[in-house]
Amino acid sequence: MIELFMPTIEKIKDIIRVDEIYDWFVDFPWLTGFIGNENASIWFIGENPSLNGVKAVDKRSSVKTENLQWNSHDGDRLLREAITEAGLKFGNPETNQDWNCYITNAIKEPEIVRERNEKKRDSQYWKTQAERWLPVLQYQINSGNPQVLVALGGQAYKILNYMKRSGLSGPKIEKIHHYSYIMLRPEAGTHRGPRHPDRIAEFKASIKELVKRYGS
Repeated sequence: MIELFMPTIEKIKDIIRVDEIYDWFVDFPWLTGFIGNENASIWFIGENPSLNGVKAVDKRSSVKTENLQWNSHDGDRLLREAITEAGLKFGNPETNQDWNCYITNAIKEPEIVRERNEKKRDSQYWKTQAERWLPVLQYQINSGNPQVLVALGGQAYKILNYMKRSGLSGPKIEKIHHYSYIMLRPEAGTHRGPRHPDRIAEFKASIKELVKRYGS
């Protein structure tokens, strides 16, 4: 399956080489940073891969394909379940087939979340990353047919808007909650904790609403 994505992967590898950053393909060749159908109208955009999450799923998986992406913890499973219920994927949510949406990251390089959060206190850090990876996301957009870019959480939304201001050409950007926020963190300003059934229902409804507005 990975062979189908080689043009984008080669562009990612070019940036890794030129900018002399960590080449995660050596350790995790399945970590392409995207999955699904690039010709779909709805694209979901995350911030970047969690390196700890990548290491964990790689360690416990005997079959290592790009389908390990967005398929690791309960938050990932919520996303897959929600898009399947909305008609953006068919069949078993955990398989890598019958996609009617596309999922990718704005920032392609994996990092340990805690360390990244510290570095992002200096806004120039994530802005430099956004400028680094903008050409790859632009290539993806130009190769596909998105009608909307759906930012998964506030950080991805901030990065995508900065990319837009920096020259990214693409469709409208929408924002929904991050799936991990729903499943792993309490809701700010309320008493609703992680995995609250109403929060899960609202997350699923937000994706169904996107299908109504932008098609599938």
